[in-house]
Amino acid sequence: MNKSYALIWNQATGCWNVASEGTRRRGKSSRLKVVIAAGFSLLGLLAQAPAFALPGGAAVVAGDAGIHTTVDGKHMTVDQKSNKLITNWNEFSVAGDESVSFHQPGSSSIALNRVLGTNGSDIQGRIDANGKVFLINPNGVVFGKSAQVNVGGLVASTQNISDKDFLDGTYRFAGNSSSAVSNAGQITASEGGSVALLGAQVSNSGVIQAQMGSVALGAGKDFSVNFDGNGLLNLQVNSAAVDALVQNGGLLKADGGQVLMTASSASSLLNNVVSNQGVIEAKTLQNKAGKIVLDGGDNGIVQVAGRQDASALGGQGNGGVVENRGAQVEVQLAAQVDTHADKGATGTWKIHSSEVSVSKAENPSTRGLVIGGGINGNNGTGSNTDTAPTLHADTLAQNLARTNVELSSKGNLSVNKAVSWNSGNKLGLTAERGDVEVNAALSATGAGATLALNAAQGGIRLNDNVALTGTGASLELNSKNGHSLQDDKSATLSGADARFSANGESYQVVQNLKQLRDIENNMNGRYVLGNQITGQGSFKTLGEDNSFTGKLDGLGNTISDLSIYSTTPFVGLFSANLGQISNLNLERISASGAYSTYYNTQVGTLAAVNMGSIRNVKAKDVRVTGASHLNSLGGLVALNLAGDIANSSASGLVIGNQHTFAMGGLVGENITNPDGVAKITNSHADVSLRGQMNGDSRNAGGLVGSNRGVIANASSTGTIDLAGANLNIGGLVGENTGNGSISNSRSSTNVSGNRARRIGGLVGSNQGSLANSHASGDVTGNGTEAIGGLVGQNLGGSIANSSANNNVSDRYSSNVGGLIGHNQGGRIDNASASGTVKGGRNANIGGLIGTNQDGSISNSSAKGYVAGLYGSNVGGLIGYNRNGRIDNVTVTGMVTGGDKANIGGLIGYSEKSSIANASSTSQSVTGGNDARIGGLVGHSLNDNIANSSVSTTVTGYYRSRIGGLVGHSQNTDITNTSASAMVEGRDDSQVGGLVGHSQDSRINNSSASATVNGGTNSQVGGLVGYNQGSDINNATVSATVSGGTTSLVGGLVGRQQGKVGNAFVKGSVKGGAYSRVGGLAGQNEGEIRNSTTTSDVSGGYGARLGGLAGMNFTKMYQSSAGGKVDGSASAGQFYGGLVGIDFWSQTQSFNSVFGEAAKVQPVGLQF
Repeated sequence: MNKSYALIWNQATGCWNVASEGTRRRGKSSRLKVVIAAGFSLLGLLAQAPAFALPGGAAVVAGDAGIHTTVDGKHMTVDQKSNKLITNWNEFSVAGDESVSFHQPGSSSIALNRVLGTNGSDIQGRIDANGKVFLINPNGVVFGKSAQVNVGGLVASTQNISDKDFLDGTYRFAGNSSSAVSNAGQITASEGGSVALLGAQVSNSGVIQAQMGSVALGAGKDFSVNFDGNGLLNLQVNSAAVDALVQNGGLLKADGGQVLMTASSASSLLNNVVSNQGVIEAKTLQNKAGKIVLDGGDNGIVQVAGRQDASALGGQGNGGVVENRGAQVEVQLAAQVDTHADKGATGTWKIHSSEVSVSKAENPSTRGLVIGGGINGNNGTGSNTDTAPTLHADTLAQNLARTNVELSSKGNLSVNKAVSWNSGNKLGLTAERGDVEVNAALSATGAGATLALNAAQGGIRLNDNVALTGTGASLELNSKNGHSLQDDKSATLSGADARFSANGESYQVVQNLKQLRDIENNMNGRYVLGNQITGQGSFKTLGEDNSFTGKLDGLGNTISDLSIYSTTPFVGLFSANLGQISNLNLERISASGAYSTYYNTQVGTLAAVNMGSIRNVKAKDVRVTGASHLNSLGGLVALNLAGDIANSSASGLVIGNQHTFAMGGLVGENITNPDGVAKITNSHADVSLRGQMNGDSRNAGGLVGSNRGVIANASSTGTIDLAGANLNIGGLVGENTGNGSISNSRSSTNVSGNRARRIGGLVGSNQGSLANSHASGDVTGNGTEAIGGLVGQNLGGSIANSSANNNVSDRYSSNVGGLIGHNQGGRIDNASASGTVKGGRNANIGGLIGTNQDGSISNSSAKGYVAGLYGSNVGGLIGYNRNGRIDNVTVTGMVTGGDKANIGGLIGYSEKSSIANASSTSQSVTGGNDARIGGLVGHSLNDNIANSSVSTTVTGYYRSRIGGLVGHSQNTDITNTSASAMVEGRDDSQVGGLVGHSQDSRINNSSASATVNGGTNSQVGGLVGYNQGSDINNATVSATVSGGTTSLVGGLVGRQQGKVGNAFVKGSVKGGAYSRVGGLAGQNEGEIRNSTTTSDVSGGYGARLGGLAGMNFTKMYQSSAGGKVDGSASAGQFYGGLVGIDFWSQTQSFNSVFGEAAKVQPVGLQF
């Protein structure tokens, strides 16, 4: 900010004016330019200006005075008779060998000197006065290097004051002058007097002194000055000037008084600057502390360099105050501030800006570092991408040796580079409307050192260590939203008599085991840990029969190596917490219920029971074991009864036994009661659960055993390996009851249960709500009732926006699902599962859900490999579906089942259910012998299937019912469906491009584009293998169909015993020896109307071939055949353009042939 001044020749007025360098200049005849650079001497530059005489053209307009000039014209005396005097001058300048003396009635007298001419005032000589002198010149005022001003008080201003205001004692200086006031000389006010330089720009490169008084430099257009009667001057800038600038490169001194530099700009673009490059002193004098203020206003920049000294050295008294405030404050690396007091209290350096950060200087040679907002940091160069500017940490640390420091911002305040000091001084960090963030270490070793962090409207985040280790050191944390510590960071108060307070409340600092034990003497007290505490073995529960109702803040410190026991039912560091525990680490803590003789023992490391608040507590490498009677266990807390646990974690080992009814890696039971809701948020467990849990209704989870409250943003890792006949096991929660809620949570725990009842990758048994959650740990069972990648059994609960990506297996379970083992009446929306799902014999196995009863599933998908064995219901999405509502679901992957199984790309077995907008693009769907296999559904009974499609390969073996969409359909409505499939069956099977066996069903507006192959003695159709009493309407088929020996093979239907209307078929149809092959039906025993085929028909020896039907027993109306019928009498075949063998006499009358079929000469029987 290298601002400059110039004396500029004004051609219009024929005079010199003082203005900022940016003003357009014109020289006299020689175009001479005179520039006054900020912070430099004015002497050489002003020497080129024209010589000025003493003030001239005087006119006294108020008061009484005599004005006398010596004969040589070098000295002027103003004899002021009245207390106030107003003199208008044509010009007012004093050359280097000249002087002006004001003889005034007293020190309170004021002489107002107003210049009405067009020349600026150039003071190179002396001005003396025993009272106050006001010099007003809108053209500018320059005190040159040789100037000597000794007055009771001085105001030099480019803005005017009215006669009335002056006489009334209202000292308001206002105008539109853009001219400057500068001083390169020496201005001295008498003790208690004041000096004020006021203009659009103001600069000092000389010396200005006002002992016990005030020195004020103000830039603006409108000022109010008030003399308070105590020697101090109050200055207020009422109106701003364009490019306002106040700069000191010399010495401003007001010991026992105050120095003020202030500016206000007419722009909001940080155009006004208050800059100190020199020395400012306001030392304590006569027990009066000084004050230094650099004020840039709401839109200004304050540049801090040089030295500011408000110290109290040698004598009595306290140090003063240094205030640097503005929208942006720039602090040079070498800036010095001193408020130290030898025999009193050290003062304070206060810096206030829009946004404050403390960081490092990448290039110390640059002009300064910035505290504030609006431009980038990096030493003020603007090259840093950080939005918040910086204060050099070393500059802060160096000055903390000599002064207390208070940094405050309107917004956020951050420390990004470590700061260390060894004095007893105080560092205060205040964010008025934002947060305080400590991102680098703060440390002090001095006795009595204090760190105070304040966030009136925000929070305090300690993201690095804080250490105050001196005797009597103090830490203060005051905030609306509380304080938090990043993991592995702490605040240390290890010195004797250390102090801590938060929001005005004082806390006792605990530094050793004895002080920790003494907490039980006042369970309602407030405590902080001052440092790490290492135990020495056995430790009896604090309070035992008494609850903790106070506050304990660990400040990130650790209690370690304790073996906790109790003779009561409550085992933990605390028996019960009804207070607030936060920011505490526990390490290598063991807790055992072995010493308790009470029924229903609760065992945890921090607390047996929590009914209060637990925040940011970490238990690491813990070991929790149960009692020899009924018990619940938790890695942190056994029972959270309407308590609140947040940002907490546990790692280690929890071991249950036959008496354990609930155990969790973090909490055994999370229970809401009428007093409040139990909550666990933003918490984690990495715990191994082990043991044999027998008895009724046992629950174990990686985070929580049983949940009847709220769990949000929680997670678990580790392993679970448990056994128990009535045990619910979950990677996160064992049981989530009807009033339980889990959201935004995940588990990667590997879960294994032996003969457990229900096992889930996230939840064992769910009756509550589960949303936005995920499981990725493998899930393994051995004879469970229900096992799932996310939930073992969902009993009427809701699951939304959740997924599982893991492997699920149990060869002896009844219900195995990639997401849910058994969904009973639950609602599933926007869920997915991927991985391998394996079950055994006579089980329900699904890529998403093993069994779905009375449940709804929407917007969900499954991907992976699903496998079952003999007699199982196996589906890419659902194994067994009854009374279900399935909508907008998709499946990819592979599905395989064994003999006598129902296998579907989507659903293995479905009954009384609606299936809509379903899609299966499984790589393959494969079944064994005597199986029902479908690309979408293996076996469908009383269902409604609509708007669904399949693209897959479907394969079955002997005596199976195999379809591209449905293997076996019974009394099912199939509407707007399609199959693009390779469908293949072995001997004695029913194989169809859409449905293998359609029984009493309705197929409408459906199509198949398929390759369909059947074995010996099979019924094979491009749409349906065997149509038993079903209605088929508006069907379209494009298929290559083939069957083996003695098969019934049709382009539409292999064996047709139902009704067909408005069907169209193209492709080819081929049968083996002695087969019955037709372009529409291999054998028609029902009714066919309004249908057309262009399929080519062929067969083996003794086959019966027909363009419409190989063999027809009954009615066919308004149908036609146009494909080639490749028959041969020599091969023992019967064939015809319409039918091979016809037992209905009216076939030829009501139907027709065209194309290749019209060329066929029938060979066969017509009855």
